[in-house]
Amino acid sequence: MLPQLAAYRVLLRSITAAFKGDAFMLQQSRREVRHKYQEAAGLTDPAEVQKKVAEAKEAADFIRTNVVQAQLNERGNFAMQVEEHHADSTAEEAAIRPSRPMS
Repeated sequence: MLPQLAAYRVLLRSITAAFKGDAFMLQQSRREVRHKYQEAAGLTDPAEVQKKVAEAKEAADFIRTNVVQAQLNERGNFAMQVEEHHADSTAEEAAIRPSRPMS
């Protein structure tokens, strides 16, 4: 399999897992990935192709480890299910810690 196609598939799988249950974000992120791949379709320089493949793999890894969806619970608060692969992530800390002081 071509490395570009393999990276594309890995990226789509990461998006599907991260945005499961969120049709809007799933559709928009797939559209963005498709757009980026179409933009790069004419690349012929092997170094540039490898750079794009590496960027796609890095994006897939970032999505897998840093994207956590919060859902509105019955108390009217947003809650998130942090999974094991998020355990060492700084995104987990950012999501828990408020970005500005609470009044």
